[in-house]
Amino acid sequence: MEKQGIHYNLDAMFPSEPDFYEEEELCLKDYEYLKRLYPQEVRLMASILEEYLDRYEYEGSPMYAQYPDAVTIYRIAEEVYNRLHFEKEEPQGQLKNMLQVMVCQEIYVRRRRHDKFCRKFQIYNNMRENHTF
Repeated sequence: MEKQGIHYNLDAMFPSEPDFYEEEELCLKDYEYLKRLYPQEVRLMASILEEYLDRYEYEGSPMYAQYPDAVTIYRIAEEVYNRLHFEKEEPQGQLKNMLQVMVCQEIYVRRRRHDKFCRKFQIYNNMRENHTF
């Protein structure tokens, strides 16, 4: 590998595959666009859910457990529901069920992003350990 000044050519260090950041950015843009098509109440629920799940973005979080348990999903949905102030006529059971589905979807998206990010740096660390630069 050739050196460029005192820096390494990072493009040559990583296997030639579709650029992780570009691919992930396209997927996230598509996901964000589709979420903008949600009905107004659901967009509100989604934004509160995202804000709530931001607190779970840490290593060892139950969100990244191999098999998240149903109680955790239910508790997150329940806490988000309690932060919302719906009128009493709203069918509470249906909204809670929809929130549970939204929790699962949002956790899936975050786990996928986390796994891709970790896998990318795992390759880099393996290369560093094996001195394959």
